[in-house]
Amino acid sequence: MLLSEMELKEVINVVDGVIIGFIVDLEIEPNSGQIFAIFIQQRLGLGNFFGKRECVRIPWDQIVKIGENVIIVNYPVKNLI
Repeated sequence: MLLSEMELKEVINVVDGVIIGFIVDLEIEPNSGQIFAIFIQQRLGLGNFFGKRECVRIPWDQIVKIGENVIIVNYPVKNLI
């Protein structure tokens, strides 16, 4: 799977069913190529339309499933803003 394909998938938290946002970056170990984490640009309400968008780092081991249209993660709600 290509990063460009992953960027189109909504990231959904299995803990509360909320759409977190979309992948904007990856953290990769340069020597092994292992992916350590994904960075999600949070989906914010309309009130933050012109505001700065926050990114959330989700460790690779918290990804539950990468499906055809969505990515399901198990990420504690308290870590999200």
